[in-house]
Amino acid sequence: MTGAEYIAAFLASKGIKHVFLMTGGAATFMIDAIGNRDDIEYICVQHEQAAAMAADAVWRTNGTVGVAMATSGPGATNLLTGIACSYFDSIPALHITGQVNMKESKILGGASPRQIGFQETKIVEMARPITKYAVQVHTPEDLRVELEKAYQEAISGRMGPVLIDVPMDLQQAEVGDLLSPPPMQNPAPADDELASIAALVNQALEGASRPLIYWGAGVGLAGVAPEVEKWVRASGVPMVSSWNGSTYFDHTMPNYCGTVGVYGNRGGNFLIQNCDVMLVLGSRLDNRQRTGNTKNFAPTARVVVLDIDAEELAKYKNNGYVTAALDFKHLPVVLDQVRMPRPSNAWLDHVALMQERYVGKCQSTYAASIGSQSPYDVIRRVNQLVDRDAVIPNDTGAALCWFFQIFHRTGQTIFTAGGNSPMGYSLPAAIGAKLTAPDRQVVCFSGDGGFQLNLQELQTVVHYGLDMTIVVMNNGGYGIIKQFQDAYMNGRYYGTGTGYSQPDFGKIAQAYGIEYHRIERPEQITSEMLAPKGIRFLDVILDSRTQIEPKVEMGRPLNDQFPYLDDAEWAEGNAFVEYKRMGR
Repeated sequence: MTGAEYIAAFLASKGIKHVFLMTGGAATFMIDAIGNRDDIEYICVQHEQAAAMAADAVWRTNGTVGVAMATSGPGATNLLTGIACSYFDSIPALHITGQVNMKESKILGGASPRQIGFQETKIVEMARPITKYAVQVHTPEDLRVELEKAYQEAISGRMGPVLIDVPMDLQQAEVGDLLSPPPMQNPAPADDELASIAALVNQALEGASRPLIYWGAGVGLAGVAPEVEKWVRASGVPMVSSWNGSTYFDHTMPNYCGTVGVYGNRGGNFLIQNCDVMLVLGSRLDNRQRTGNTKNFAPTARVVVLDIDAEELAKYKNNGYVTAALDFKHLPVVLDQVRMPRPSNAWLDHVALMQERYVGKCQSTYAASIGSQSPYDVIRRVNQLVDRDAVIPNDTGAALCWFFQIFHRTGQTIFTAGGNSPMGYSLPAAIGAKLTAPDRQVVCFSGDGGFQLNLQELQTVVHYGLDMTIVVMNNGGYGIIKQFQDAYMNGRYYGTGTGYSQPDFGKIAQAYGIEYHRIERPEQITSEMLAPKGIRFLDVILDSRTQIEPKVEMGRPLNDQFPYLDDAEWAEGNAFVEYKRMGR
């Protein structure tokens, strides 16, 4: 086989069905090799960024590795935003880039020019900070060994994306047969090691009466969500979740109290600020979850964090948290030895009040005041109509916040690129999801501003006949930034109200031959508009001043979100801890 044929055969041997790509000179041999096979298919997107984002969505949809391919130079650099999505959210993905011939890159006489070959770019050095592993291969043996090494690196430990850069002359060189994959070097920890972690947790939990469990995405990424959900249900301890963690369990769980953070549920945030111990499972607790002032996060609680990444745990050394590093494949074994404290009756009563008052109760007070359409009501309507196993990728900004604040997940797959959170993510992600799960309903959520960044991928959707519904929450652009400008810049909408404009989405849909619906009331959305067959565009018209409610503003703790509660209700939410309220 040639190097290009070897790459195609390797991908097929791993059960990979699709390679997302945009053609280019330095990748043409590899694309040709894929095209000559019947057991793997290339998918042409309109921008390499979309290829990386589609590949990212593959694992989120069904737990298999997504693959993106690009040519050298601008093709390779265009992958970087999508690669970062996978890196920050621990999503395994394989990126293969073509590179100029090695003979074109040869430097003589000690010179150090910026570039030698046409479109030559040091993509490995650029990608290394946002990949688990990145390497350029130079020999046939390098190619055989490094492909397998990179693949195993992507799916082991704390998972993430990898990149292999392949010069064109190596793509054409003769390469031997496929290597047999080496046995996985991942020995299970000893029973006494797991028992020691459980003992550490038990010691930290001892004596508490207001316990809380915090569910992070690491639980689902490790493939142990069903066992952990069973354990949480049996414990009777209230539980909150991060956004990326919320796709891995049924929200009808009686002790579930909502997602938390800056844009989290009021009730869940009150519980964090009033618990006396909190067990955090597989969440990196970034500043959208703890706020920028981490000392104000769960200030009266003993916080116990279990995570796969020791570097994540190291950042808590100044917070006094109890921490332990653990491969979450073994989390159920540890939890079976953990004795969660029995919640007091007063704590359970408070939890029940927080659930009843706040979980699933988000409303747009502004929309109600002027009689306009509420984004929360739109999402509730979609929530009622979608299939139980629907896949719903989300974009960023206000549309993302509204969705995760209100969507009640039963069996749906709901996700976003949480850590990188780029505008334009959801449409390429929907493409990756639909090709990965062709029999499942796919509904793509975006805002009008974010949608324009990868609008060109409508052609990919149409070209491949990918049945999906695209929902654009159209509030006239960049609503999350406008809300920030309202709070801190006296409503000066520089770059949002002035400088921003949008096309007529009806005409855009018509140009691509897509069925278009203008939605001015939630009840206009019908089950037919979300049906698994057909491509539809729902243009949801919102007032441009519609805000995200609730939201923590800068400098405030999680339990004091805008719009601000009156003092009596705020004090009731903080029934167990005496807080001095900041001026408003």
